[in-house]
This record gives sequence, structure tokens and C-alpha cells, in this order.
Amino acid sequence: MDLKARFYTLVAPWAKTSQIEVYWELLSKNHAQAFRHYHNFKHLEALFGYFDIYNAALKYPSDVAFAIFYHDSIYNIWSKKNELLSAELAKTHLSQTQLAPTAVSRIFNLILATKSHNPQDHTDEQWMVDFDIAILGQSWDTYAQYTKAIRKEYAAVPNLLYKKGRKKALQHFLDKPRIYHSSPFYEAYEASARTNLKKELNTL
Repeated sequence: MDLKARFYTLVAPWAKTSQIEVYWELLSKNHAQAFRHYHNFKHLEALFGYFDIYNAALKYPSDVAFAIFYHDSIYNIWSKKNELLSAELAKTHLSQTQLAPTAVSRIFNLILATKSHNPQDHTDEQWMVDFDIAILGQSWDTYAQYTKAIRKEYAAVPNLLYKKGRKKALQHFLDKPRIYHSSPFYEAYEASARTNLKKELNTL
């Protein structure tokens, strides 16, 4: 998947090529950070894979596409403000384009929804969150590779501290009445996600 071409095509109606080049350079640089073993362009490719399948169900597909590109644009393993800072970067960039302020606001909220995993919007925010956490409901082998990549990202965190934080994150999902909000994702991945999360929790 050519993410650069997709980004340029997405932004082209709203901004000059020179602007798009600046935005892309920063996104590309950030996602290529050496410590990113999961939250990188491969993650974005996975989300766009789901985006392409469920595009027709989205109310504002372009807004969701923008949110996918920007949702992990700022990522620091020690910070609890990654989603907010990513949303603010998106707002800064996109406010300089001809996108309507209402669209920029929706994109901001779509990105914030990936922090709480409790979408306020009953359409696009639900899809955005489900795309982002689809990995939780994949086969155990795929899920296990994901957990290894996450641990590599947090290599600087001592094992005891990492396990404590990871347990909290896993329990956060298990305590939810439902992990996935859209019917297709709930039906396809809910049961396997709960199985995977419990299995990992038992190894920590």
C-alpha cells in the first residue's frame, strides 16, 4: 500500500503541494522512529485495509482517513498525552488547509476516541476505534507477534513496571461490556479478543 500516494490524494483538494510535502515529511519521519515496532506505517496500512472494506459504512470517510494518518503521529512511551498531541498536530496542519472547521473538529475527536476507546459518535468514531484495535481479535499467532512488538517499543521500561502497566491495559478492555462497537467487528472479533487478552494476562 502506497501511503504517501494515498495521503497526497487525500489532502490535494484542500492544500497546496508544498504544504502536503511538509505534512508528509513530518508524518513519515515520526512513524519511522527506530523504537516504533508496532505504531508505525504498517499499523496505518492495517487500518486502511479495514477502511477500504467498510468505507461505504462511514459517514465522513475523508475525515476518518485523516484521523488514521494522524492518530499516532505523536508517540512517546512515557507520555499519556499521545492522542491529544496527535489530535492537536492534525488540527494545526489541517486548519492551514481549506478543510471546513467542522471537519477539522471531527478529525480531532476521531483521534481522541482512540485513547478512551469509548466513542461518543455512534458512527465514524465507532469504526475508527474498531479499526485501531482490530489486532486484539486476530489469531493467537498474530496477536502474540503484536504483543512482542509492543514490548519492543517499551524496551526502556523495566519488566516489573511494564507488566503492571500492561495488565492494567488488558483489564481495561476486559472490563468493557463490549470491546468492539460496530456489529461486524463485534461479531467477527469480540470472542477471540477476549480469549487473547485473558491468555496474555495469564502470562504476565
